[in-house]
Amino acid sequence: MSLTIEQLEFLRTPPAEDLLTMDLPDEPLAALKRLRRSCEAREASAVVTLRALRRKAGASGRFPEPLARKMLATDKLLQQASSLRLAVWKGRRLAEHVAARGEVLDLCCGLGADAIGLARAGWEVRGVDVSPAAVLCATHNARAAGVGDRCRFELADVTAGELPPGALVHIDPDRRSADRRSASLADCSPGEAFLRHLPERTGGGMMKLSAALDPAAAADLPVSELEYVSEGGVCRQLLGFWSASDPPAEATRRRATVVFGPADEPQAVSLRAGEAPRAPVREPGSWLIEPNPAVLAARGADDLAAAEGLWRIDRGLDWLFGDGPVATPLARSFRVLDAVAGRERDIARALRRLDAGRVEIKTRGLKLNTDVLQRRLRGRGSQNLAVLFCRLGQHQRAFLCQRAAT
Repeated sequence: MSLTIEQLEFLRTPPAEDLLTMDLPDEPLAALKRLRRSCEAREASAVVTLRALRRKAGASGRFPEPLARKMLATDKLLQQASSLRLAVWKGRRLAEHVAARGEVLDLCCGLGADAIGLARAGWEVRGVDVSPAAVLCATHNARAAGVGDRCRFELADVTAGELPPGALVHIDPDRRSADRRSASLADCSPGEAFLRHLPERTGGGMMKLSAALDPAAAADLPVSELEYVSEGGVCRQLLGFWSASDPPAEATRRRATVVFGPADEPQAVSLRAGEAPRAPVREPGSWLIEPNPAVLAARGADDLAAAEGLWRIDRGLDWLFGDGPVATPLARSFRVLDAVAGRERDIARALRRLDAGRVEIKTRGLKLNTDVLQRRLRGRGSQNLAVLFCRLGQHQRAFLCQRAAT
């Protein structure tokens, strides 16, 4: 159900908060029936919807449980929101890119997650959104997070007015086409022209884009650095940074970053991408090293190889190999137990020899139904193993591995 402004306003009232904390049945219809003894039908429906959204926010791992239990959101706004961990970390990264401190304009602020993170990183924040629901939710959530005194929100079309001279901005444009998430700049709102001109109209800032944006389109943006950011093993965001104080550069810098740790005190490990020569090509080593998705998105596999003493076994394969595991969040390490041709019968035979039980399937350069294959290859043994399929020239190869403890 989509929550209306009237329902959102009701959900901020003390009577609604009492209803939101009631002991209700898990089944929605039963919960509605119980609530109808205390409120109108639309109010009861709003309470059930928000309770479900708060559970979803907490289960997602993007927000600390105490904040998730107090959040005000619609389903669309919750889907679009950054995790608090990424939001705090982005606030710190913005401080590294711009010399000035003070107010940041959070354009297209959504439910306020980025504004909360910016405020916790020390910024004063003025959030702007064209959606009344977003402004209402952001105001509520900033107060719930304890940063209401550092954030203010206003209803406005960010494309309609002039920005203050030298403004520092963060922008998270909507990226939907026909109600589906899109990676294209053409599907952003505000549109591509607004995004491309934003750096020249401001003193500095960052824009949050899809990590799946075409590399050529990303490189053509008027920003000084592109940063691919991973969280929880997924490349979540592409950030474009700029500052009026940036010296001219021949090409946009690329960077891969893995963010982890507590939401309020995130940690990060980064790698400069595109600076190292191509990694040498050699025979497979005893360890297979899988670069983090952010490293792959930033095209930084060779930089990781140079940093960790790794090599390739084929110029077209971005899995790396080494003589031992690597101790970095920028990659996962797999000890190679066997290597066979990529035929299922050969793999199954080798797995039986290795006493395989649960089997994890990973692929590169092949279109395989990994879920079906995983079920078919699962054995009755005691070892949890991984099968990493790849294409080497005209042939398929499978490496049977054991994932290193992290």
